[in-house]
Amino acid sequence: MSLRVPNPARRGALAVLAGLAGMIAAGRAAAEAAPPAGTSRGPGAPRMRTIEGEYRRRLPLWQAERQQFRHSSNTYDYWKGPHGRAIIALGPAILPHLIQELRKGDFLFNVPLTLITNVDIADGDYKSEQANSELWLKWWDSAKDTAQP
Repeated sequence: MSLRVPNPARRGALAVLAGLAGMIAAGRAAAEAAPPAGTSRGPGAPRMRTIEGEYRRRLPLWQAERQQFRHSSNTYDYWKGPHGRAIIALGPAILPHLIQELRKGDFLFNVPLTLITNVDIADGDYKSEQANSELWLKWWDSAKDTAQP
């Protein structure tokens, strides 16, 4: 299975997102490392902690909220509630967390990935949510490889 990127605009968007994903993954690892005694983490760390904290706070609330849509076959329905919308509003900084959920097998996280990145990962060739999850994971892994020095 390969990712098809048919036009230059889409190719450019994917390249930007790939770089962003790599920076986020690297930034998260750096933010988790404890700073030496007497030093600060720098200007970006508090915001990253705030976003991650908000994501972690909202996730169990969304998991309870999504139960009201359990009979829907439309995966976008699961993200219509206030907690789902709030998670999506956190933006690209939570991409590593969404990918983690995909790795656990929860394909409902395809939706926020699509909405945050504005990318049709299947490029109009939708097969299944599971197939889309695999495409997102390949995209993420490829982005991390691209961002490595």
